[in-house]
Amino acid sequence: MKTLVYTFLIGMLCCGFSQQLQAFSAIPDSLQLNAWLEDAERQYLSLRDEYQRKITLLAYELELTDKSLEKAASMGERLQLIEQRMRLDRQLQMLVAIEELDLLKIRYRKGIDLIKLLYEKILALDHHFSGMKVYQNISVLSNPNSYPEFREVRSLLEQRLKKRNLLQLPPLLESNPYLSATFSLVSAMLGDAEPKDRSKELERISCILDFTVSMNADLDVIRNETRFLFDANRQLKLDCERLFDDYVKVIGYFVPLSTCRQNDDWETLYIKLDDFIAKMKDDLMQNSAASYMANARSRRTIVNLEFATQRVADFIASYSNFIRQGTQYYRKFDNIITGYENRDRCSDALPAQYDELHEDIRETIDKFQNTYNLPEIQGSRLKDLLYGMTS
Repeated sequence: MKTLVYTFLIGMLCCGFSQQLQAFSAIPDSLQLNAWLEDAERQYLSLRDEYQRKITLLAYELELTDKSLEKAASMGERLQLIEQRMRLDRQLQMLVAIEELDLLKIRYRKGIDLIKLLYEKILALDHHFSGMKVYQNISVLSNPNSYPEFREVRSLLEQRLKKRNLLQLPPLLESNPYLSATFSLVSAMLGDAEPKDRSKELERISCILDFTVSMNADLDVIRNETRFLFDANRQLKLDCERLFDDYVKVIGYFVPLSTCRQNDDWETLYIKLDDFIAKMKDDLMQNSAASYMANARSRRTIVNLEFATQRVADFIASYSNFIRQGTQYYRKFDNIITGYENRDRCSDALPAQYDELHEDIRETIDKFQNTYNLPEIQGSRLKDLLYGMTS
C-alpha cells in the first residue's frame, strides 16, 4: 500500500512538472530571441524552484523524523520511525533524480531550438552569398576590355597600327588586362596621330587604365576573401548538420537535419525527447534512485545528454566568431572600394558594376550586423541555461 501511495505521489509530481515542460516552445523568430531567452530562464527557474520547494518539505520531514527518532521511547516506535526515515530518504533521492532529468530535458530542448535557429541563419547566409554578383562585377571592373570606351579607343589605335603594318597584339594576349592596358597605352603614346589627338585619346581611357591597374590587386583580395567566406559558411553548415546528427542520436532520432527541416519533422523529434525522458523516469521508478544513478548505463546516458548541450554552446561560439570575422572582412572591402583615390575624378568613367559591388558590400555589412549577428546568444545567460543555472 505504501509503495502505491509513494508511486502515486511521485507520478503526480512528474505530471505537474511535465505540464510546465510542455509550455516551452521553439524560437518563433530570431527577432524575438531575447524574449525567448527571458521566457526560457523564467520557466527553467520556476520549474527548479517548484522542485526545490518539494525537496525542502521532504528534507524538513526527514529532519523532524530524525529528532523524533532521538526521543523514541520504545523499540516499536523506533522501528516505525526508522522505516519512515528510509521511505522519506528514498522519496528525497527520487525527487532529486527526477529534477535532474526534467531540468536536463529543458536544456536539451533549448539546444534543439538553437541548432534549428542557427541552421536557418547559415542557410540564409549561403543564399545571400550565392545571390551576390561579386565575381561577375569584379571580372568586369578589373578588365579594361570590359569598358566600351576602352574597346572603342583600342580599336581606333589598332586600325592606325594596322595601316602602318606595325605590331598587332595577338588575340590570346588581348584577354590579359595588364598586357591589353599596356599595349593601348603605348599605342596611344607612339601612334602617328597628331599629339593633340593622341592626348585626347589617352585622356578618354586614362581613368579606365588607372582604375583597372591600381585596383586590380585589391579587387582580387575582395574576390578571394569572398570565396573564403562562402566556403567557410558551407563548412559551418556541414558542422551544424553533423552536430545535429550527434545531438539527436542520443535520444534515438536518426533523421538528418536537412530532411527534418524539409519535412517539418520537429514535432516528431520533440515527441522522441518526451518518450526518451519518460522511459528514463520509468527506469528510475522501478529502481531506487541510488541504484539508478549508480548504474553505469544510466549515468552514461545522462552524461551524453549533458555533453550534447555543451557542444551546442561550443557551436554557438564558432558561429559567432564567423559572423564577427565576416563583418570585419566586409568592412575592409568597403574601405578598399571607397579608398580608390581618383574615385571622384573618375566616377563618370566607372561602370554600373562599381556601384553594384559597393551596394552589395554595404548590404552585406548590414546583414552581418543586424540579421546574422545574435548578441543574445553570445553572453553568459544562454550558457547558464545550456550548462544548467546555478543561481
